[in-house]
Amino acid sequence: MSAEKTCAECYFLSYSRSDEQIALRLANDLRGAGISVWVDQLDIRPSEHWDRAIERAVRDCRGLVVVVSPRSVASDNVADEISFAIDSGKSVLPVMIERCALPLRLTRMQVIDATGNYDGALQKCLDELKRRDGSPVTTVPEAPRQALDASELTLAKERLAPIVGPIAGPMVAKAAEKAASVKELYGLLALRIDSGPERERFLKLASATAPEPQPSPKARAPLAEAAATKIPAAELDSMARLMTRYIGPIASIVVRRESRSSASLEELCRQLAALIADKDDRAEFLRKAGTR
Repeated sequence: MSAEKTCAECYFLSYSRSDEQIALRLANDLRGAGISVWVDQLDIRPSEHWDRAIERAVRDCRGLVVVVSPRSVASDNVADEISFAIDSGKSVLPVMIERCALPLRLTRMQVIDATGNYDGALQKCLDELKRRDGSPVTTVPEAPRQALDASELTLAKERLAPIVGPIAGPMVAKAAEKAASVKELYGLLALRIDSGPERERFLKLASATAPEPQPSPKARAPLAEAAATKIPAAELDSMARLMTRYIGPIASIVVRRESRSSASLEELCRQLAALIADKDDRAEFLRKAGTR
């Protein structure tokens, strides 16, 4: 279905690309509750010119839902979308996902606060949009949320610690109270990472395979013993030190796991390289590991 046919029926979702994890979750949840939402990443066809498609969507949309965060209020694109909508007489509904100073043009508007309770904010957002449309308000049933696995939380803390330091533990615990999946957990944690490159690197780790459950400290074997492989222990230790630069303190776990299915050091290097998201980092790893 083309953008032209649907824009007039939709609310345009305005957000910073750095907040896309939670922005796409909000869009999908609103759609699931019957609200038509237009999102650039979901509704622009490959053949369309990106800027023109967005301009047309903002011009023709029913109104704007703005995901508010320190990143979005600093975005010129988001500011332009808000200004265009207001100047065109369209309704604007800000949804704040992280505390920040509101732009002047949003200060007098009703703001949905999603910083502490996402499900409650979703319901308020749904109620307000349906009220504006004149539709009957219905309650969104809250899906039961399963607690995330303890090993996933431990892994997230280990990955976050090199970036934010000792507050990683409390940050993971707080995010885990709201997250319904590992991907959402990483998305919430990424909101607290100031550095763009570090944030992107951290988000990419969400798709990495979780480590296998580890035995108790009393039963845990050394790296060389735990890995049922013909690769010498010294080579495994060296590979773990090298991988730490690219994936952090979980490197020894990953090396041990991958070594179990590797018939040679060269094969292990290639398997490890496949886990490094950045192509330049991957090439550097292979070069330092002596593999071409």
